[in-house]
Amino acid sequence: MIDINEIGATAFVIASIRALESEKPRPLFDAPYAEWFSNDRARAAAQQMDAAFAPSTTMVRIRTRYFNRFVERGIGSGARQVVLLGGGFDMRAHHYRDAGAAFFEVDQKAVLEFKRAILAQNGLEQPPSLFANYLEADVPGGLADLGFDLDAPTLMIWEGNTMYLPPESIMPFLNRLADAMSSFQIAFDHFSVDLQNRDQLERDKDRERLEGVERAMGASFPTGFPDLTVFEREAPFRVAGSGTFAGLAEEYGLGEMVAEYPEDWRETLKLYRYCVLERR
Repeated sequence: MIDINEIGATAFVIASIRALESEKPRPLFDAPYAEWFSNDRARAAAQQMDAAFAPSTTMVRIRTRYFNRFVERGIGSGARQVVLLGGGFDMRAHHYRDAGAAFFEVDQKAVLEFKRAILAQNGLEQPPSLFANYLEADVPGGLADLGFDLDAPTLMIWEGNTMYLPPESIMPFLNRLADAMSSFQIAFDHFSVDLQNRDQLERDKDRERLEGVERAMGASFPTGFPDLTVFEREAPFRVAGSGTFAGLAEEYGLGEMVAEYPEDWRETLKLYRYCVLERR
């Protein structure tokens, strides 16, 4: 068994947050597998996130429901493949195994080998998976070797990734996908500020809260997107959808809770958003 200390801690933290969902007054999703990937260290990190900025774990819950809905609606509209890109311990391939789409995963070898071993212990199989750093690998070619159809309507779930990536690596990666795949949407979460120049944030509290969550996660956030039209100018995409996760609270039954946050908190939450790009 691989030592979990060799694996990025963020995947365990997200699993630990999801594992508590059934205990919430208004659960947003089912996460029966999340407990398999939770541990004391990750639970402590989730508590530190709450201490740094109390709504941060709520936003993880809302984003999980958002990406679930993206998968559900996309398959319902004809998508026949779903790629979990850097998904860590994402179990949507098993949640939606009977929904009519083929699932594929792309992540670093240590993460997927650990995940595959945990699934095997519990009688489940890992879906076809490309063990790779997706910023460096030929992702379309590697997926095609696993049976992926480069021309079939596809959803790509890029949850919890962009803020950790070197900013100069993102557009070349997306262009490589677009060069090889003819019909896909890619959905991701992001911060709507230039995190390379965070001293320029108008509100000191925003910077303090972002840095508090970074410390809790044990990771840094080098990348944000203040202007989504960059994806239309520098790559062959159109922005098919965008918004704030806090803005989804009412639809998901958490409107009252978010409305009761102090105004200052609600302003900070405007920085955390989702985006869907569609290949033109």
